[in-house]
Amino acid sequence: MPEPFYFGDQPRVLFGLRHPAGTTSKGAVLVCAPLLQEGIRCQRALWSLAQAMAAQGLDALRFDWYGSGDSRGGSLAMSLPGLASDIQAARECLPPVDAGLSVRLSGPRLPGTRLLGLRSAALPLLLHAGASSTPVDLVLWAPALDGESLVSAWREQHRRQLHVTGRFPKPPLPAGDNELLGFVLDAGLLQALQAWKCDQVTLPAGSRIMLVQWRATASTEEFVHRQRAAGVTVEYLQLDAGDEPDWDNPDHFETQIFPRRAVNRLASHLAEMA
Repeated sequence: MPEPFYFGDQPRVLFGLRHPAGTTSKGAVLVCAPLLQEGIRCQRALWSLAQAMAAQGLDALRFDWYGSGDSRGGSLAMSLPGLASDIQAARECLPPVDAGLSVRLSGPRLPGTRLLGLRSAALPLLLHAGASSTPVDLVLWAPALDGESLVSAWREQHRRQLHVTGRFPKPPLPAGDNELLGFVLDAGLLQALQAWKCDQVTLPAGSRIMLVQWRATASTEEFVHRQRAAGVTVEYLQLDAGDEPDWDNPDHFETQIFPRRAVNRLASHLAEMA
């Protein structure tokens, strides 16, 4: 049974949801949701992923970023360093890992705690991981690694929702520059995200990345090359391309994104490797 709780120091109190392993734990996974509207749309998929991992012996923890969901703070308080600090606070809530557990992949053996980020969650996750003094173990699922393209896609979706899809019977009032997809954001967050490039972070040598993707992109291949050159092990989990959601379809803006086959395959793969 999932266990809701609050954690973190005042005033940065976050909402978390533990999905404890149904059997003896083989390891733990921290699940980081995408930012803004995609985080809302992926709730069902990430819930199902966490439940499936728990059923196969992995403790899973999901949480809401500060300024979103059931965590405290307003969206104006969101910042890229703050998001990275949320990951550290959430990591401290994971159950301790038995010293005998490790992730059975190629390369050096690492403690059996993994950090998983979907889509735009890759940016704060990489900022957090890049500051680590010890090797980290990441799962990057369809990561958004080009901040400029990410913010541009958000702005285009915002424009379509206001002026193209027919959501409003009358012309809407002009939106502020920092209003995006129902969130009012600090200009500093958007600037930091927009300036992000995949060559900004190199993980500590000995780290490991599982890149989960439906299709390769130029930014992911550039990122992989840089990490491997720094002594990071990168492995791929290739998903069925026909299962990839249409992330940017303006007519499905408020529908849940649930690539069922990808969720089941990823959960099973992580459990098998633990």
